[in-house]
Amino acid sequence: MAVVWLILKGIGWLLLVILALLIAALLVPVTAELCYEQGKFTAALRVLAVRVKLYPRPEKPAKPKKQKKPGKRKKGKPAAAQSQPAQTVMKETEKKAVEPAAPPAQKAQTEGPESKKAAPQPAARPVGKATARPPQKKAGKAQPQPQPEKTLQETVDWVLSWVRTGGQILRRLLEGFKIHHIRIYLPVHRETAASTALAVGAVHAGLGASFGMLQNFLDLRMEQMVIEPDYTGEHQGQEHFSCKITSHLIIMVITGVWALLRLRREKLI
Repeated sequence: MAVVWLILKGIGWLLLVILALLIAALLVPVTAELCYEQGKFTAALRVLAVRVKLYPRPEKPAKPKKQKKPGKRKKGKPAAAQSQPAQTVMKETEKKAVEPAAPPAQKAQTEGPESKKAAPQPAARPVGKATARPPQKKAGKAQPQPQPEKTLQETVDWVLSWVRTGGQILRRLLEGFKIHHIRIYLPVHRETAASTALAVGAVHAGLGASFGMLQNFLDLRMEQMVIEPDYTGEHQGQEHFSCKITSHLIIMVITGVWALLRLRREKLI
C-alpha cells in the first residue's frame, strides 16, 4: 500500500510541474519583429532570448548530384545462337507445306459446334405483372422532411448578428496586442520644390489622422517618425519602417474561449 501511495504522489507532483510549466509558457511574452528597409521585408519571432527568422527563409545549400558510373556493355551472342531461330522457322514452314490440307467437310464439322457455342443468345425479357410493380418502400425508414427556407429578414438578422459579434471578438483580440518601437523614415520627392513641400504636408496630415484613428482600437507607441522633404531626390529608395508586436498566449487562449462561448450563446454555431 505504501508503494502505491508513493507512486500516486510522484504522478501528482509530475502533473503539477507540467501544469506550472504550461502556465509559465502562456505568460511568456511573444514578440514579432517586422522591418521594411531599402525594398526588402524581414520578419522574425522572439520568445525571451530565442529569435527565429520567419522571412526570408535561409536557402538550403544545393546537394551535389551524384555522377552515374558508366555501365558495362553486354557481350554479343555467338553467331550459332542467333541462327537457331531462323532454322526453326524454316523447318515449321516446310512441315506445313508437306501436310495435306483438310477437306471442307471436316472443316465444317470442326467449326460447327464452336460457332454454335459462340452465337450470343438474346436476353430474356421479364414477363407478367412483376414488371409493372413499383419498388416498395420500407416502412421502417421515414422520409426526411424539407427544412423551411429562411426569409429575407431572418437572413439579414443572422448577418448583422455575425458582424456585431465578430467585431466585438476582433476588438477583444486586438486589445491584447501592443505595437511598439514604431520607426518611420519617409523621404518625399516631387518635381519642384513647391510641390515637394505640399506633398510633405499632405503626408504628415494623412499619417497623423491614420494613427489617431488606429489608436482607438490598438495600443500604438510611436518611437520615431521622420518625413523629410527630398528636393534633390538623393534619398529615394531609403524608406524605412520597423515595429514590434507583443502579446501573450494566455490572452489569445482566454479570448478564444470567450469567443466560442459568445457564439454559442448567440446560436451562431
